[in-house]
Amino acid sequence: MPNRMTQNLLYSLVLILGLGGNSAFADVLTLDNFYDYQRVSDDGDEAGSTSGTVYPLGGTGLSHVTRTMVAEASESDSGSDITIKSQNGLLKISNGPASAGWASILWDFDPVDLTKFGSGLLLEVVWIDLDVNAEIIVNGLASSGVRTFAGMDDFLVSFSDFSNSAVFSNVSSLRLNFSGPLAWDGQFRFMLTGMPQATIASVPAPAAFILMASGLFGLFGVSRNRHGA
Repeated sequence: MPNRMTQNLLYSLVLILGLGGNSAFADVLTLDNFYDYQRVSDDGDEAGSTSGTVYPLGGTGLSHVTRTMVAEASESDSGSDITIKSQNGLLKISNGPASAGWASILWDFDPVDLTKFGSGLLLEVVWIDLDVNAEIIVNGLASSGVRTFAGMDDFLVSFSDFSNSAVFSNVSSLRLNFSGPLAWDGQFRFMLTGMPQATIASVPAPAAFILMASGLFGLFGVSRNRHGA
């Protein structure tokens, strides 16, 4: 009989942990792994910007993705070029010595509820010059605000900190905007981060786990005492 009780206890604990574990590990949604090569360059010899588009984009968990890069150099002199590249897992932006250009990367895709996959957007900085400005825009209207880098630091913005957090349940476009001083450079990754809202609501509180486990161990202890009497 004690062996049967031990088995029941173990099965119950596995069930409790399994229920919590299934909720705690949500699907990972890749926005862009930056392995699909793309290069856009503007040398400033004409007014306006230079753009290029890739479709369909691979290396993403989004559906029917179009990635458009837009670059504009700030000067028409020699060394004024700006180049944007997606290469070897990184988004790379570089300016010539005479350019304080701006760069924009836009993703358009089928609508998706990003709250099922995370709670924030992370611009991971692999390399950046000081005083470079970065902004994340969602659906063309919700802004992260402009972040000016005074040192090597990532740009993490929770959905709730955007100017319109309601858009994250139905997202169809993401944009990164960059600008900076002369000869600025940067290398980045861009991803979702944090715990999905649905997961936060479904994961049992630690106290509940402790209470259930204590109760099961208590029952096991009572059974042992009865059989030992």
